[in-house]
Amino acid sequence: MNPLTIFLLGLTLAWILATLLPVFWHKAVNVSLSLALLTNLIAAGFSAAIWLGFLQWETLKIPVDWWAGMDVTLHNQTLPPLQLEFNLDTLSAFFVFLVTSFSALVAVYSFKALQARHYRDYAHWITSAFNIFTWSTVMVLAAHDGVSLLISLEIMTLSFGYLVLYKHFLYQDDKYHVVKPEKQRKAFIAPQVYLMISHTSTVFLLLAVLLLAIHAGGWSYQDFIDDAQKLQSNLPILTAIFLFALAGLGIRAGLTPAHIWVSLVHPSSPTTTHALSLGIAIKVAIYLMYRFFFQFLPPQAWWGYLLLAVAVITALVNVWYAISSHDLKEALAYHSIENIGIICAGIGFGLIFWDQNPPLAYLGLVASLYHLLNHAVFKGLLYLATGAIDNLTHQTVDIDRLGGLIHKYSFTASMFLIGSFSISGFPPLNGFISEWLVLQTGLVGLYNLHGNLISSLAVLVGLLLLVASFALTAFCFYKMAGIALLGMPRLPEDERTEWEKEDVHLSMKGVMGLMAFLCLLLGTLPGVIAPQLVKAFEPLQIPDSFWNQNQLQWYQFQLPAQSVPLSSENYSLPLQVLAVIILLLGIAALSRWQFHSRVETRQPDLPWDCGEPLPQKTVHQYTSGALSYSLRKLFANKDIVSSETDYLPAKLVLSESLNNPQYITEIFRHNYSRLIGELLSLSEKFGKKVQNRDIRNYLKYVFWVTVIIFILYWLTAIILKGA
Repeated sequence: MNPLTIFLLGLTLAWILATLLPVFWHKAVNVSLSLALLTNLIAAGFSAAIWLGFLQWETLKIPVDWWAGMDVTLHNQTLPPLQLEFNLDTLSAFFVFLVTSFSALVAVYSFKALQARHYRDYAHWITSAFNIFTWSTVMVLAAHDGVSLLISLEIMTLSFGYLVLYKHFLYQDDKYHVVKPEKQRKAFIAPQVYLMISHTSTVFLLLAVLLLAIHAGGWSYQDFIDDAQKLQSNLPILTAIFLFALAGLGIRAGLTPAHIWVSLVHPSSPTTTHALSLGIAIKVAIYLMYRFFFQFLPPQAWWGYLLLAVAVITALVNVWYAISSHDLKEALAYHSIENIGIICAGIGFGLIFWDQNPPLAYLGLVASLYHLLNHAVFKGLLYLATGAIDNLTHQTVDIDRLGGLIHKYSFTASMFLIGSFSISGFPPLNGFISEWLVLQTGLVGLYNLHGNLISSLAVLVGLLLLVASFALTAFCFYKMAGIALLGMPRLPEDERTEWEKEDVHLSMKGVMGLMAFLCLLLGTLPGVIAPQLVKAFEPLQIPDSFWNQNQLQWYQFQLPAQSVPLSSENYSLPLQVLAVIILLLGIAALSRWQFHSRVETRQPDLPWDCGEPLPQKTVHQYTSGALSYSLRKLFANKDIVSSETDYLPAKLVLSESLNNPQYITEIFRHNYSRLIGELLSLSEKFGKKVQNRDIRNYLKYVFWVTVIIFILYWLTAIILKGA
C-alpha cells in the first residue's frame, strides 16, 4: 500500500475519533486533546522528514468515475478522468509540518486553557471543531488536484465558521457579566461575514482552477505544471488566471481592501485557536500563491509590481488600524494582515526578478518564507499570551481596562513582551532577520534596476512604505504593551476581585516559553535555518548551485566590487551558539543584579494632580487613544461626516477611537459608502434608460440578441470546421 495512503487514512481516522469523542461524551475533552496531540506529533514528524528530503512518496489517487463506461465526449475529445489526488512534496510538507506542530502546541495549551469558566460549557465542541479544522487544513495542503483543493477548502471554511459561532453563543447566554451591545452585534454578524467572504474567495479560485483545467486538459497539479509554458503564448487566459487567483487568494489572506473581515471574524473564535487560525491557517493562501504564481503559471514581472503595491498598502493600512484599536485581539488580528503584506512583498520581489535575476528572486522567496515561519512563531506566542490574559482576567482584553499585568502575572506579561519585541523587529529576535531579508532583496533590486526609472521608483516607494509599517508596528506595540502590561492597574480593586490570583498553569507556561525560545533561535541562527527553508522550494526548480553544502551562500547580485556579500562565514554555528549563551547569561545576571539592588521606594496614595480633586479609585495614566492621538491626527479629517446610507454589512465597525470615532472609522466608511452609492446611482440611471416600459425597445433587444447569437454560432462552426 502507498505510504501516503496509510498516512492520510491514519490522520483521518485519528481526527475523526478525536472529533466524535467530545460530541458523544461531554467529558472527553482531555481524551480528544490527547489524541489530537499524538496525531499531530506523528504527522509533524512524517511531514518534516519529507520536507528535509528523508522521505519521498508517490501521489495517492482516488478515482471518482461516476461516468465510467459512458462515452462522454466534447468536440471529439473524451473528458479527462476525474480522480482525487493527494501528495506531499517538499513545499506542501513544510506547511503540513507548520500546521501539525503548532496544532500539537495548541493541544497542550488547551488542556488547562479550556478549563476557564467561559469555555466550560463549550469546550467539547471547541475541541471537535478544532480537530476538523486541523484535518481539513492538512487536506488542503495535501491536495494534488483542483477538485480535491476546492472540496478541502470548503470543509476548512465550514469548520472554522463553526468556531466563529463561539462568541455568538456565549454572548446570547452570558452568565458572568454584562456584555456591551456592540460586542454582541459583532459576534452575531461575524459568522455571516466570514462565510460570505470565504465563498467569494472560493468563487474566484474556482474560476482560476477551471481555466487551468480546461487549458491543461486535466485536473491534476501535474497537468497544470506541464501546461504552464504553453500558457505563455495565450496572454489573455494567462492574465485572467492570475487575476482570478490573486483575487481569490488575496481575499482569503486578507489583503487590502479585503482586510476588514479578519479583525471582525477571528476575535469571535475561541482564543485557544487563534495561534493556529491566524498564525498558520490563514497562510494557506500564501502556500497557494507559491503554487499558482510559480508552478502553474509562468511568472511575469508586472505581476510582481502589482502584488508589491497591494502588499505594502496592506501592511501600512492594517498597522494603522492596529494603532487605532483598543482591543488586544482586534489589534493582533490587524497585525497578522500587516505581516501577510510583508510576506507578499517578498513574493512580489520574487516575481519581479524571476527572469532577469533568478538568485535575487530566490532571495525574495526565502525572505517571504522565513517571515512566514517567524510570524507563525511570534504571533502564535502573542495569541497564546493574550489567551492567558483572557483567562486570567475573565475576558478583559480592552487595553484601557488592563494595566500593571506584569506585576500580577509576571510570566505571561513577559511572554507578551518578548512577542512584542520580536514582531517589532528588534534583534536578536526572529522578526528582525526576515524583515531585513525582505528589505535586502529590495535594496539589491534597486541597484539591478538602475537603468529602469519607473521600476526603480516603484521598488523604492515599496521599500519606504515597508519601513514605515515596521516603525509603526514598533510604536503600536509600545502602546499595547506599555498600557496593558506596565504602569498601574486601570480598574478599581473591586472590579478586579474576580481576576485570578496566580498566573496560568505550568503547561500553558511551557508552551509560551517554548515559543519565546523559538523567537530567539530563529533570530540568531539564520545561516542554519534558511538552507532548510530553501528545500521547501524544490518544486519551484531552484538550482542546487544557489546553495553550497547546506550553508547560506548569497550571490553577489552584481553589486559594486567594494560591497561585501553576506556569506556563511558571517554565520558560523559555534559563534551563534556562543552568542546565544552569552546573551542568556547576561540577561540572567542583569535580572539578578536588579533584584538585589532594588531600592525601597514609597509610593504616594495619590499622584500629584496640580491641586485638582481626584477620585480615590482612579490613577492618572495615558489611555491608548491619547497615546496614539498625536500620530492619528496627522491623517484625521474633521470635515468628514458619516453618510446617510452605510453599505458595510450590518453597520460593521472597522476600528474605534475614544476621542473621536469619526477620525478613524469614517475616513474609510465615508469613501466606501460614497463609492457604493455612486455605483447604485449609475445602475439606477442605466436601468431607467433600458427598462422604460416601451415595447419597441424590448423588441429591439430581442432582435439584436438573435443577431448576436446567430453570428456567434456561425463563427463557432467555422472555427470547429477549421480545427
